[in-house]
Amino acid sequence: MFGFLQAMSPWWWVAFAVALGALEMATMSFFLIWPALAALVLALVHWLMPGLGGEVQVVLFAALAVAMTFAGRGLLNRYGDGEAEHDLNARGRQLIGRHANVESFTGPEGIVTIDGIRWQAKWADASRSKPGTSVEVTGAEGMTLIVRPPV
Repeated sequence: MFGFLQAMSPWWWVAFAVALGALEMATMSFFLIWPALAALVLALVHWLMPGLGGEVQVVLFAALAVAMTFAGRGLLNRYGDGEAEHDLNARGRQLIGRHANVESFTGPEGIVTIDGIRWQAKWADASRSKPGTSVEVTGAEGMTLIVRPPV
């Protein structure tokens, strides 16, 4: 069934790896990189062992792709810094630790400004503050900042 692969050059596996790499760059899924690497390894194996049958090449590619995908995902989970991505589109969480100026507070909720931008805010405890004073951002719930008096 895959006998045509036996007569093909290892460069076809390199071309397949490049195509998968291009798709990876277009989708940015970080999933297609592992089969692309498996295709490169298979090109090397096919170059070292030119008589490799087509069925063996397909099975070897599938096994390498699955093994590299699991190994790569494991390495990313272990050594990757996934935290940076969580705050990418969460502007409120990026402001944790910053100081804000109070514009107004009515009860537990009010308005603060950071770098000239107005934010809804609420107190982390039962504290109150007058307009013009400084508060510290300790958390965020959506687009509402959680503030407290600076320590």
